[in-house]
Amino acid sequence: ALLSHGTPLSTHKRTSRPSSQSTNTHTTAMDGLGDMDLSSLMGGAPPGDEFSDDDIEYEDMEVGDSKDVSISQDGGCLKKVLVKGTGEARPEKGAEVTVHYTGTLLDGTKFDSSVDRGDYFKFKLGVGQVIKGWDQGVASMKKGEKAILTCTSEYAYGENGSPPTIPPDATLLFEVELFSWKNDNDLFDDTGCVRIKTLKKSTAYGFPNEIDQVTVSYAVTAPDSDVAGAGDEIVAPTTSTFFVKDAPFLGLGAVLKKMKEGESVRYKMRNVPGGVQYLEGVPAGKTTVPPQVADVVVTLNKHCSVTSICDGRGTKMTTVDGEGWDRPNDGATCVVSIAVAGKETLLPVESTFITGNEALCEAVEECVMLMKAGETAQAAVPRECAGEFGADAKDGNVTLTITLVSFDKEKEVYTMTNAERVTFGEDTKVMGNDAYKAGNLILASKKYEKALRFVEHDQSFSDDEKRETKKIKLSLYLNSAAVALKLQAWKDTVESSNKALDIDRQSDKALFRRAQAKVELEEFDDAKKDVRAILEMDNAHREARTLHARIKKLEQVQMKKDAKTFGGMFSKLGGLYSEAETGRVGENGEGFDAKKASGDDEKMPPVDIGNGFVMEEVTGDPVDGEGKD
Repeated sequence: ALLSHGTPLSTHKRTSRPSSQSTNTHTTAMDGLGDMDLSSLMGGAPPGDEFSDDDIEYEDMEVGDSKDVSISQDGGCLKKVLVKGTGEARPEKGAEVTVHYTGTLLDGTKFDSSVDRGDYFKFKLGVGQVIKGWDQGVASMKKGEKAILTCTSEYAYGENGSPPTIPPDATLLFEVELFSWKNDNDLFDDTGCVRIKTLKKSTAYGFPNEIDQVTVSYAVTAPDSDVAGAGDEIVAPTTSTFFVKDAPFLGLGAVLKKMKEGESVRYKMRNVPGGVQYLEGVPAGKTTVPPQVADVVVTLNKHCSVTSICDGRGTKMTTVDGEGWDRPNDGATCVVSIAVAGKETLLPVESTFITGNEALCEAVEECVMLMKAGETAQAAVPRECAGEFGADAKDGNVTLTITLVSFDKEKEVYTMTNAERVTFGEDTKVMGNDAYKAGNLILASKKYEKALRFVEHDQSFSDDEKRETKKIKLSLYLNSAAVALKLQAWKDTVESSNKALDIDRQSDKALFRRAQAKVELEEFDDAKKDVRAILEMDNAHREARTLHARIKKLEQVQMKKDAKTFGGMFSKLGGLYSEAETGRVGENGEGFDAKKASGDDEKMPPVDIGNGFVMEEVTGDPVDGEGKD
């Protein structure tokens, strides 16, 4: 029954009532007597001057005291204290308060009660979610306080009332108990940094981070009981530029991360006992002891966003913001201007390059990919990331000023026709091949990965187009496996080879590259299977025959290691670990016998390993379930 000022009360009859007696928390409540739906009573807004941003001083009251707590002091909201609250704090405008209440008419008729329902009631104070009498009366209460609020009709439901429950021009009594509140202005929920008043609002986008650079004006004064900010000066109005993490005192750095460029705010800061010391670093001012509580006015004049680049070894800081939100993509054609600190511009005022081709140094490419058209940024990077721009750097670091004059994005995959995707896929693959031949394996890998994005998902393609994409995908998977081998990324080699084999089960290149990776992963059995599959198709495959011989030698080395590890048990295995050669194989595979090298033509006799156990070699596949779990 907490109606916004001036809004007609809607009624809601119910056929059933909640039976639970537990105390739950809801932001809306149903009348336990079946008369009203409180969810229809929230909304609207009071006139702008009814609840001011400025601090309102309320007198402490004792149990039994009655006083007018209306802002206008017109008798519209009288409060009588039943139970005194604790502490000094009272909820501020915008705080979400949690209460219990019972509403009655002057004749004692009860029309609503959250206590009867067993449901707490929550609302935001001072923003017009409830009747005027509640906004002003609850604002005067302390935590744990219970009071009767007597609200005249002007502070309740007005001359029309709310038929049939509340008659016209009715004065209402509310027994209210305030349990708690959560204040949005208490930035960190510890009373250490409380927003007292926003002096200037901002429509800027984004908040500073720890590594961002800011230009800030701030002043610190002792708290004044009458006028905020009118106390003795502690820190005179000061303007300085710094990174947020290097703020002069902890509270300043903390609040800056919740402000926008152009915003100005007055805060009350304090050192929280046993908690965060927000005023640590503030000088004593005119007193001999550093302040424990202070009023702080902060204006965020400029916010320069900083981003880590070059694997965290450098930073990019925006000094002039760009237009819109769009940024270059891989393959975009960009026009840039670049200058090195302390030197003349090394490039023409407008130089054009395509992103993703490493046409310019790592630092420039990374910066440009993060920029908007018209943006200017400073890149502070180590010399090795600056390419030709860092050739003469003396201290190992280089500062570049980069302006992205304009850019044209490469067409996105989802906007292309199928034919365009095939063409882009083939062209990008060729770029990858060129990078591979030049020894730039990382760039080659990126190009192959990008090419796959054009052709990998080809379900909507025609049969002719699918035949084209199948050839391109097979080539890309094989090339990716070759790059991964050279980078010693064995698992990536296996993954790319598997995808190639999904397309062509008899691809000797995919089998061979997977076998090479399996050898490095010491998965010799799988490697031998791939090699045998190649030799079954081509017994003269020189590389496969050589790899098979290498696998056998590696297995022998591994068995010797196992023998030393397991000691006496394997010493009984006789000639299993003998030095006898399986045959010499020339550099070109001459004299190689795949069957003999693999041991397929002879079987080791059973070996007594003691304690009644015999080890016998098992060859071939299990039959009729033998050897299976």
